[in-house]
Amino acid sequence: MEDRDLLDALRAAATPDGPLSTAAYERHREAAGGPSVAWIIRRFGTWRSACAAAGLPTNAASARRATWSEDDLVAHVAAYLADLAPRASGSFAGYAAWAKEHPGAPSGATVRARLPWAEAKRRAEG
Repeated sequence: MEDRDLLDALRAAATPDGPLSTAAYERHREAAGGPSVAWIIRRFGTWRSACAAAGLPTNAASARRATWSEDDLVAHVAAYLADLAPRASGSFAGYAAWAKEHPGAPSGATVRARLPWAEAKRRAEG
């Protein structure tokens, strides 16, 4: 799939109501099909960058840290696993819930957009 196809998918989901959220895009995608949010973020780096490239309005830059190194992501996954040990296996869904409770932690979607969960977990355990 070419960049223009991804950008066309964003434009098709846009409404005049303001910036296109990932949730609104996913609702559109359920009915119309198209690339996933994760795929779009992998290609453009951030949702905001993808929307800007499509010529869509964007929200102001987030106050959350926008750029995480892979080492930063792995360190947060390691902290999550350490908090669980030895109670649970360390699922992606568990990490996503944990990240919501830990300000400053990258979201589950951020981790998964940059690293496959199995790889992030393997590196965190290593």
